[in-house]
Amino acid sequence: MPGTEYADAASMKPLLLVSLVAALFPACVGSSIESATDDVTESGCEARFHWLQKDAYRSTAGRSFDFWPAHTTTQLEVVCDGDIVATRSMANHGTDVGAVDANGDVILVETKVVSGVAGSRAELLALVESFAECECDGATTFFSLDAGDGKAARDLMNELVVYLEKNVDCPDGVAELVALLKEGDVESALVALPNCTWKNGTSLIEGLDAAIAHIAETSKQQLADYHVCNNDAQLQAELFTTFATTGKVHACDATSALCHGPAWFYTP
Repeated sequence: MPGTEYADAASMKPLLLVSLVAALFPACVGSSIESATDDVTESGCEARFHWLQKDAYRSTAGRSFDFWPAHTTTQLEVVCDGDIVATRSMANHGTDVGAVDANGDVILVETKVVSGVAGSRAELLALVESFAECECDGATTFFSLDAGDGKAARDLMNELVVYLEKNVDCPDGVAELVALLKEGDVESALVALPNCTWKNGTSLIEGLDAAIAHIAETSKQQLADYHVCNNDAQLQAELFTTFATTGKVHACDATSALCHGPAWFYTP
């Protein structure tokens, strides 16, 4: 019947239209689904966290003296299917990744790296954003361990000299060691210091604490009101570790105990 033939043709039109769209635009339909899925699965992505260090107050390459404070810089990378899709370093008020000394040697040496922390691309990029804001500034005052920062470094060295004069014995007397530090010749002082002995259980870390505590008195602050580069590095490492164990990205808390009191020594 003419009426039936017309109705059947009309009912077929929507099906034909759907088939035509699918035939002409298969890639568009597929990429939309893949994109949505990619955002909630791991998709071959991982995070890598690097710790890089140098001797504090030195502008030469490497970490040469374990008994001397370190400067720590951190770096976070996101790798998807073998390609680095995001990278961020935190110089922590000091030397950045790739910087070289007067001899052209790379100053920072990698002391530890953790890789294989999986997550979706979106999650790991969010982790990088949080990492870029992760530092102790605001809750405590930064005290430089970089010789290039001038007055802060000189003040600390001068106060440390006072402590060394009272608490260190050296084979040829402490005067030579003190003179080297006063002149800013940290390199030579570090070579001489292992030959000296500490009196009555005193130590370098105690001397550094005493030095900065004395400096703090002038601004009516306490030792716990200060942080150094290593405090920042510890806070950043905690951010990464928390994500690795929980899969959750959070904002760093500058009021953390990790930010209160200089962390002179840090071995990741």
